[in-house]
Amino acid sequence: MHALVALKGIGRKSANVIMHETKVPPAGIIADLHVIRVAPRIGLIPETKDGIKAEKQLMQVLPNEIWDEIGMAISFLGREICRPQPKCPECPINSICKYYNEPYK
Repeated sequence: MHALVALKGIGRKSANVIMHETKVPPAGIIADLHVIRVAPRIGLIPETKDGIKAEKQLMQVLPNEIWDEIGMAISFLGREICRPQPKCPECPINSICKYYNEPYK
C-alpha cells in the first residue's frame, strides 16, 4: 500500500484495486463513489462524501477476511442496482437494507 500510494496519481482507492487484482492481501477496502453511496444506504456506515473516511469506517465494521472482496461487491451493487435512482425491488439484499426499509421512503 505504502509503495503504491507513493506513486504519482495513485491514491488509496487505486492502490486497493491494484492489490485486489494482483491477489496481494488487502490493506484496506476499495471505496469508490458507488461504495460511498451504497454503504450508508445499507446501514454499514454513516453518510459521507470522503472516500478515505468511508474506507476507514468500513474497515472498523467489517472483518479483515472480507476486505478483499467486499469493496468490489458493494461497488458492483452500486453500479448495477443501487444507483442514484435505485432499483430496490430488484435488489438481492433489500430485506436487510436500511434505505429500502425506511418507513418515510
